[in-house]
Amino acid sequence: MASLSSVDTCLPVRLLCGLEGLRQELSVALRLRGYPPSENAAVTLLVDAPWGYALEELPRVREAVNRVVVVTDSPCPEYWEDLWDLGAGGLLAEDVRMAEVGPALELVLSGQRLRRTPPRLTQLTVAERALLRCNALGWNNRRIAQALGLNERTIKNGLSRIYEKLGLENRTQAALYYWGMWRILGLEAEYGVRGRYFSPERA
Repeated sequence: MASLSSVDTCLPVRLLCGLEGLRQELSVALRLRGYPPSENAAVTLLVDAPWGYALEELPRVREAVNRVVVVTDSPCPEYWEDLWDLGAGGLLAEDVRMAEVGPALELVLSGQRLRRTPPRLTQLTVAERALLRCNALGWNNRRIAQALGLNERTIKNGLSRIYEKLGLENRTQAALYYWGMWRILGLEAEYGVRGRYFSPERA
């Protein structure tokens, strides 16, 4: 039986999700809550599954990026900052409930920006975040240097500083860190994160 809010609300939403099974489940849940999926909707819900999908997809909707709400369960604060810097109208991170999604969509559609992320702040500068992101994309030092307008020695030294700040040992660990693979790094228990995708089961 639909909730009262789903009866009173009818706001079409464009739904983007990189996992088809999850997209179908979310489509049903959104429809029951009064947010029927529609390709022509004025507001977009971008579900970051698998992690990295939102980072890839946001630039493709640049013309309406201020009307996009991103939901991610990635635990990485540098990743959150990169999503925010891309101009998303809304960003909800970690343990997001379905009940939060509708109000966020309505707020963003009204022209406001909304951000709800855990109080886990990045230790990196903007320049270091860019370096971390380029490394996570699998670029070698030469390509990173060309992209950022720096020399390779600066890139090497910058990566070393990042490892030290984040308690990592090498560029492979840095990539795992950025893409939220914290369980592999043994960080989930330390930071109290669960590392699972957003689900419609979270009422």
